[in-house]
Amino acid sequence: LKQAASAPKSIVFPEATKPAVLQAVGMVVDEGIATPVLVGNRAEVEAVVREHDIELDLSQVEIVDPATDEKADEYRALLYAKRQRRGEGRRATARRLESPLDYALMMVDTGRADGIVAGHDMHYPDALRPALQIVGPAEKSKRIAGMYLILHKRGTLFFGDTTVNVAPDSDTLADIAEMVADAAVTFDADPRIAMLSMSNFGSVDHPAARKMAQATATLRERRPDLKVEGELQANYAVNYEVQKRSFPFTTLDGPANVLIFPNLEAGNVAYKLMRELGGITAVGPVLLGMAKPVTVLERDCDVDNIVIMTALTVVQAQTATT
Repeated sequence: LKQAASAPKSIVFPEATKPAVLQAVGMVVDEGIATPVLVGNRAEVEAVVREHDIELDLSQVEIVDPATDEKADEYRALLYAKRQRRGEGRRATARRLESPLDYALMMVDTGRADGIVAGHDMHYPDALRPALQIVGPAEKSKRIAGMYLILHKRGTLFFGDTTVNVAPDSDTLADIAEMVADAAVTFDADPRIAMLSMSNFGSVDHPAARKMAQATATLRERRPDLKVEGELQANYAVNYEVQKRSFPFTTLDGPANVLIFPNLEAGNVAYKLMRELGGITAVGPVLLGMAKPVTVLERDCDVDNIVIMTALTVVQAQTATT
């Protein structure tokens, strides 16, 4: 929060009539971590604020109504140009921009806002799909990935991929590991990567284990500056004393803090078990590889989580402009 407040950015919220989102926006204004922009009808927003007695001074928040906004025609033309070879006609484009989410994404894509926080009342794919279509991946990104920050008593762990790539091959896993490691650096971490498996260094001869070993080799060849080991079982990855005793040849110099899972199912299950049974804070998902800062919230997350994710979105925007 402190880093975000040091240089606030413009963050757009398309779910402008959701009480939890408006409560979070009120806290964002109070903390000074962002300049919020709401997308929706002003009268409807004001009604929700009154009905739920939300502490939010709307005079401090810009509200953009797609039905009356002066940029609407420009956005329709730009989106049609972007999507005309994807089977979308002008009418379909116009209908899309009646959606606050799509309109907000156009605001980010054109630089009118620095980032977007959305998805509180949507299934994750329904929020992610238009983000990919409108904002898209960064020019140098091979793919996108979802990362969670696990705030453990022994330090922050970075989990990937938890939300996007369902069944990654070895090359995709190497890409994910690289992206998560680079993101960890922005959080002042020294990334030590473990490619997680049911196997330790060939102890299980199975295609799933060989996939993680190949991903390790690929990443080492591509990024010799990164510390990476694998394939490794999770307990050996995070318990460095046991890892070093059992495998003295390990190239890591401490317990792994970047944990790359063999598939999305494993990563998703792992972070949710850590959060629910371990009483550990899991912050995310942080979407990596996008051209502009796009945050797709976990559905029905609480107000504090929306505030934290807004701060992370601001930090991403700060990093993009440095």
